[in-house]
Amino acid sequence: MPVGEVQSPHLEQDQYRRKYMKKSNKCMFSGMLVLLAVLAMAAPAAADPWIGGDKLVNANGTSGNVSGGLWFDAYPGFDYAYSTPVTKNFSLPCTAGNVEWARLYVTTYIGSMTKNYPLNTTVEFDGGSGYGTLGSEIMNTTYTYPENSSADGTVWINNHCNRVTSDCLMWYDVTNDITSSSVAARVHTACPNGTQPYDGRVKMITLVVAYNDPSSGKEISYWVNQGHDTDSKKADQNGCSYIGNTTFSTVTSSVIDADLTAIYLASYNGNYTFNGNTLTWSNPCQGSYFGYQSWNVTNYITSGDNFMTFDRNTTDPSLYGGYFKIPLALLTVEEEQEV
Repeated sequence: MPVGEVQSPHLEQDQYRRKYMKKSNKCMFSGMLVLLAVLAMAAPAAADPWIGGDKLVNANGTSGNVSGGLWFDAYPGFDYAYSTPVTKNFSLPCTAGNVEWARLYVTTYIGSMTKNYPLNTTVEFDGGSGYGTLGSEIMNTTYTYPENSSADGTVWINNHCNRVTSDCLMWYDVTNDITSSSVAARVHTACPNGTQPYDGRVKMITLVVAYNDPSSGKEISYWVNQGHDTDSKKADQNGCSYIGNTTFSTVTSSVIDADLTAIYLASYNGNYTFNGNTLTWSNPCQGSYFGYQSWNVTNYITSGDNFMTFDRNTTDPSLYGGYFKIPLALLTVEEEQEV
């Protein structure tokens, strides 16, 4: 023992305590590593890590139960809306009184992935009693790629409008505005000062309706997962490849039928899986920069969390095959009614 050092009367206990604490800390550290690994597997990236986006989640959309179904219709064009507003007429599959939930989605094109070309999008809706303005959304900001940082890049204009790369996405609940089975939406774009915008073409006008049919005898659960997610070649080129995902939390027993629909903002369809099963497709409803694809997933549905993945289709050799964007995924499940 060195000169001047006084031996503790509890030396053995101290040595044991230090040895035990060292072992405990090592176990705690190992446990933390395991926990972090599990969390990393359970919580995939929220959006394209390079150019960003808003992940599709049910909390942004809705879910419920109806006796009719979940219906949608869409304008798939890519027309300018300054001189003449773009209009889309809808014929609902039910009477106004049987509409359980309805939301209108509109996407307008800014003209650049990152630059600020100020744009005012005015959305009107005629639920059967004439047009009324739902909103006049002013986009006046640049967009910055997250470039593999902790941010998701999404620019929130307000609580019902955001910008991701070159698009403004906006949505409005119109359930209480519908008084007829024939309704319409009208979109006009301009600069905030009223002059002609840099671009302002309309990519999408989509109406989604959950409705009842009292005579059907059916019991249908539905989920609308909403976001503004992307998948780009830039992520691949920068070493942070991305496959998007969304979860449908279901409680099912005797499933008769289950159908899944992807509504996307791209000139070419993507690749998809559902609960690990590849979803093949052909001849999607395809517009200039909009499309949708549906599948019957009755054999794949489970009770609990159901996972859909999506990513860009690298088999498309064109420039625009390098970018894929999706704002909506819809799921319906019909079950046998309890006697």
